[in-house]
Amino acid sequence: MTSATGKILVISFYFPPYNKVGGRRWAKHCKYFEKEGINFNVLAGEFSGTSPWDKDIEPFANRITRVKIKRENWPYHLRCLPNGILDKVRWKLSHLTWEFRKPYLKGNYGDVSSGNENAFLEKAREIVQQHNTRVVIISVGPFKYSNILPILKREFPEIKFVIDYRDYWEDGFSMLTEKQKKWEKECQQRVLNAVDLVLSPNEEMTEFYATVFKKKSMVLPHCFDPDDLKDVSVSANRKTGVISILYGGAFYEKIEPSLELLKKLLDELAQKLVVHCEFYVSVKGFEKELEHPRIARYGFINSNEYFQKIENTDYTILILPPNRVNAMSSKFFELVAMKKPILYFGGEGVVSRFIEKWNLGFHITSENINNQVASVIENLTTCKIPDAGYNMTQHTFGYQTKQLISRLQQLG
Repeated sequence: MTSATGKILVISFYFPPYNKVGGRRWAKHCKYFEKEGINFNVLAGEFSGTSPWDKDIEPFANRITRVKIKRENWPYHLRCLPNGILDKVRWKLSHLTWEFRKPYLKGNYGDVSSGNENAFLEKAREIVQQHNTRVVIISVGPFKYSNILPILKREFPEIKFVIDYRDYWEDGFSMLTEKQKKWEKECQQRVLNAVDLVLSPNEEMTEFYATVFKKKSMVLPHCFDPDDLKDVSVSANRKTGVISILYGGAFYEKIEPSLELLKKLLDELAQKLVVHCEFYVSVKGFEKELEHPRIARYGFINSNEYFQKIENTDYTILILPPNRVNAMSSKFFELVAMKKPILYFGGEGVVSRFIEKWNLGFHITSENINNQVASVIENLTTCKIPDAGYNMTQHTFGYQTKQLISRLQQLG
């Protein structure tokens, strides 16, 4: 796999320059493919803007092919806000028409890759033929553009095809009709029929694809890149009588109970200490739920600023909804790597058990909050949590990329 140019083709709808987590995952793995001497090409969508991970792709930028993206099923009222009376009429008509059309559209009409299948197929064919490709890896979601795999499998049966699921295909089914769900399920089955290996970020998903679809499966967990943390400076000595707490990232649905529990924790801590809690979030939502005298809310900051703020805080917050209690994200491992104690709000699962097993933070629940308040305050002095000796090697992109290379070599 390492002896000839272009033997792996990585297909990722999102890829820097664009700030999307799915693109980041493969930008990082490709960065370490490069370090390991693996020959590869990348096929991705063309987006404008910049990304925190632009530097990661510089060494192999000449091997990235871009597809011009078009947005299908994107009506006027979803593209802009109305401006003026006539525009409001147009906006309202667009909305009414869209609501009427949605049930009659094919499959998941909200999938942003829909309508780009042919463009990705054409470019993938070219790369496969020009670079003697032996393995094709496609990252999903979005999902619909992965319909190119069965076609490529028929045309190039000697190639091994790998699909990387970051989320379940079924996660986007809630608003669909039964006919639309059936269409999507049939698409997924055809795609998986053409696949030789399924990658997914946790054991729960890996078991699902191994048992339900009878596919060879491998956990390719979310990771952190030590290079991202190199420029973070050591914080100054903390002030006594003060506790600083930080949250950074996006929001998920159904986290209202966790936000209420967080506010209760802040109130309890405030009886003993001066409390500063800062939220840095990139999206709107939960404005009312976060109204609290000890919570200050700010907008997006870049990753370097975010890491620096983590370094200068006492505790970091992790909030997960019910459907993600087993999801250990890259952000989670970055928090662990920075050796800051985590205040986890969410249900019991893989994440909570991991935190408690390795003494990396506190799982705050409505049943234990009183005891946890005392423990959180005590830990400001003892600093027993997190365990400074926890070995982070297995959670790095470098380590996990080597595991992936070994598994790809076994495909033949």
